[in-house]
Amino acid sequence: MNTVPWSLVESCKAIPGLRVWCNAPIAPFTTIGIGGRAGLLLSASTTAAVVAATALLSEQGMSWSLLGGGSNLLVADAGFPGALLMLDEGFHFVDGAQPVAQTGQVRVVAGAGLPAARLAAHVAEAGLSGLEFACAIPGSVGGSVAMNAGAHGSCMADVVDFVQLAGPQGCTWVRADELDWIYRECGVPDDTVVTAASFVLSPSDRREILALHRTLLQARRRSQPRGLRSFGSAFKNPPGDSAGRLLDAAGLKGVRRGGAQVSPVHANFVTNLGDATAADVLALMGMMEESVWCRSGIRLEREVRVLGLRH
Repeated sequence: MNTVPWSLVESCKAIPGLRVWCNAPIAPFTTIGIGGRAGLLLSASTTAAVVAATALLSEQGMSWSLLGGGSNLLVADAGFPGALLMLDEGFHFVDGAQPVAQTGQVRVVAGAGLPAARLAAHVAEAGLSGLEFACAIPGSVGGSVAMNAGAHGSCMADVVDFVQLAGPQGCTWVRADELDWIYRECGVPDDTVVTAASFVLSPSDRREILALHRTLLQARRRSQPRGLRSFGSAFKNPPGDSAGRLLDAAGLKGVRRGGAQVSPVHANFVTNLGDATAADVLALMGMMEESVWCRSGIRLEREVRVLGLRH
């Protein structure tokens, strides 16, 4: 499948802090474990590498996307001819706990590659409250910020005060209130990558925070599928309603297409039974959308990004 010009590959390899793979399988990097190959897989260890890579790809007119934690990504079976960019261990960090003047709160900075649940656990152990809702979010810090991930009535917009963005024009910190925070979005420009974020949290009783973590994790185990690979939520909740409720009311729990199944536990989860293809998943999600539309007159919006489809 690989049609990436060798000159572009060589230019990518010349960027310090950037590792390069051609015709790379992407399924192992996604939470659902499905999908074809990418023309290029680029792993960056520094913000300078992210800036240089995105500038080069933009200059060469090559389509690219961020891989992130892979929790909302599906690559078509035929693959994606462009580049996927991921952030490696250089972006798995948590810095400091600096007091925020005159508020009694504390600011913590985290790298975008760090799993959001790991950040939530880290600050909980430090006795800092505000990220309890993220204790079971499957994605990375960067992806969670970019999509304004949320759960249990809270979201990233509630606790983020600065976001570091890197792209072809360079790297800079922007105030959170300069971004357009709405449900499952924060308005990050398409050609930029969240590389870090700072969070304003409140000191609290460590034992109470950890107890809330246990409560939320137990509720997740009861209400969401376990032991099977999935995206997490497949569809966004429509205003004033729940995608899971609408899908359940349409009688979709347990429905299969090939190796993909609507979870019998939670109807807004598409699971990989072990041999699903991207085509199975797309057929199943299309049927889910159509069933809800026919029954309720509501068009569900996907949380899942799909790359490589031919139109």
